[in-house]
Amino acid sequence: HRRSAAMRDLTSNPPPPRQHAVPAARARRAARKQAQGGFWKRFWRRVQLVLLVLVALAGLGAALLYRQANIVAGAAVVADARGNPSVASPLIGGTNILIVGVDERPDHPEEGVRSDTLMLVRLDAATGRAALLSIPRDTQVDVVDIGTTKINVAYGQGYALAEQYFGPGTTPQQGGMALATQTTEHFLGLSSRGMRIDYTMQINFDGFVSVIDALGGITIDVPVHIIDDAYPTEDFGYMRVEFFPGPQQMDGQTALIYARTRHADSDFGRAERQQQVVRAIAAELQSRGWAGRLAAMPALLESVAAEEGQPTPFMTTLPIDRPDVLFGMALLGARLDPNEIQQLRITPETVPLVAEIGSNLVWDPAGVDQLVDQFFRGPPPARE
Repeated sequence: HRRSAAMRDLTSNPPPPRQHAVPAARARRAARKQAQGGFWKRFWRRVQLVLLVLVALAGLGAALLYRQANIVAGAAVVADARGNPSVASPLIGGTNILIVGVDERPDHPEEGVRSDTLMLVRLDAATGRAALLSIPRDTQVDVVDIGTTKINVAYGQGYALAEQYFGPGTTPQQGGMALATQTTEHFLGLSSRGMRIDYTMQINFDGFVSVIDALGGITIDVPVHIIDDAYPTEDFGYMRVEFFPGPQQMDGQTALIYARTRHADSDFGRAERQQQVVRAIAAELQSRGWAGRLAAMPALLESVAAEEGQPTPFMTTLPIDRPDVLFGMALLGARLDPNEIQQLRITPETVPLVAEIGSNLVWDPAGVDQLVDQFFRGPPPARE
């Protein structure tokens, strides 16, 4: 009887339907997905915005750098007086550049102008390789209209007789660079290898100092104690200079003295120090990364700009305003390991010295050929 009454109550008042848990869970998951989807949409929008800002800043920086390069190029880039200008690009294969360190004193024209340093540089942005080959300034060669003399005389001869050698309108600097380059090509036997010096750069002492100061100085690890009691001064006097062994920070003027001093050892030791300075400059740039290198470029370009009434501190036949050249140099700067720069020098330890005629150095041609082959071939592969 009680069961019958209960059944009647259920029939007349059925309980409400039970809520199923599955649809509710699905609704919660859908809500979470919607919230997550909104988060990622907002995230990617922010990433895209940041990327757009970075691209815009990079484009602006590149435009400003290109403009600055064009301004400097207007004064520093000159036509190659040799004719048949090179089309070599740092982006494609290797490029050979002759760096000429010029000793010029505009206040004393009677002193003339001569090359204080000759260094051939091999650059290959594709492989990140760089090599240096220093040629002693007392190396004996044949110079046009002079005959047998020192290789550093070639620049001064071309400077003095620029139009006579290379035609009307050739400036003294163009003439000096062209004859120094021709003389160096002949001495190194490049034409027999089907090669040439593609471009020439000349820089005087002021430009050298300005470049290093624009970088905020460089770090040099001085290998030995150096004392020079006869370092030449600008007023044609002498002073004592001293460098102690060990790493030290050098400004432009100090680095110039370090690169030029020679009485403590010889011109061969001086060439080694000059290459050390080049590596230190590369290391300073490399340590800054992409952003730091780009930030440093305007100051570097400004440092080699000519001041009114003063000799141009830097001049080159390399078209530094050309986009492929700028990009190639930037790519090389990113890939180059300063510790892997190949350093070669013509010295009695690397090339047999046949004779010393006065202060002229006569080198064994076969020995020079072997060193030049090594310069272009590169170092042997590292042992496993």
